[in-house]
Amino acid sequence: MNSFERVMNISARDLAVEWDALAAERHNQIIKGLDITFHHVMVPMVKSLVGPDFRGVLVDVGSGTGELTQKLAYNFKEIICIEPSIKSMAISKRVLKKYKNVKFHNRDFEHAALKFEDGEDVTFIAAMVMSATSDIEGFAYKMSKMAPVGARFIATIPHPCFWPRYWGYDKEDWYSYKRELFVQAPFKTSLVESSLKTTHVHRPLEKYLNLFSSLGFFLEVMHEPVPDPIVQSFYPKEWEFPRFIGFRWVKAFNV
Repeated sequence: MNSFERVMNISARDLAVEWDALAAERHNQIIKGLDITFHHVMVPMVKSLVGPDFRGVLVDVGSGTGELTQKLAYNFKEIICIEPSIKSMAISKRVLKKYKNVKFHNRDFEHAALKFEDGEDVTFIAAMVMSATSDIEGFAYKMSKMAPVGARFIATIPHPCFWPRYWGYDKEDWYSYKRELFVQAPFKTSLVESSLKTTHVHRPLEKYLNLFSSLGFFLEVMHEPVPDPIVQSFYPKEWEFPRFIGFRWVKAFNV
């Protein structure tokens, strides 16, 4: 029996409830080193997309339990964490307690009330968030309204071309690469699998690229990481293809 199933839709509230249930377990996976990808793929990829030369405001959209935010905190003068899961945010407040320049907003990104002026040094990050967002158009529209001209938007998602193959649902009769699909499965890393389920939203790559292009964002960098041989040796099974993809957009103009 497959460990995943297709669901027809899911609300933002239900997604937050999923992450409330998983928050403590997810935090423990990261701090105990049980998520190889977080430490050796995701953090290096996000750091490379951020770069070393920015000291303005970081808006961490879907900041989760705060471990990635912590890895980036030294780069920025001000940090704003937006997270709908109240239990995830409670953990992130402990993780980030030594940083006095952090503000927390416990709400969906689409309902966050932040305003910036064009030209402000602002970096938005959404790590593994857009693939857990039920309304990608609403998310992108909010980003276009909040991000000032010149802001950077860095995002990571499971690679739409390869993730269905990695999880195995590309063989299902309901699967189509070109369709938006809500897929629910136990949350797992390469080393551990949880009994708690989360929902992943598959969308074709062109959906993200065309949507943000239409809203004034210029794609500056796209990255498809594959671990080097040393990191590959940490995994039970070597990667055959990129499992994730990273983007860096720049807000070029308002629409």
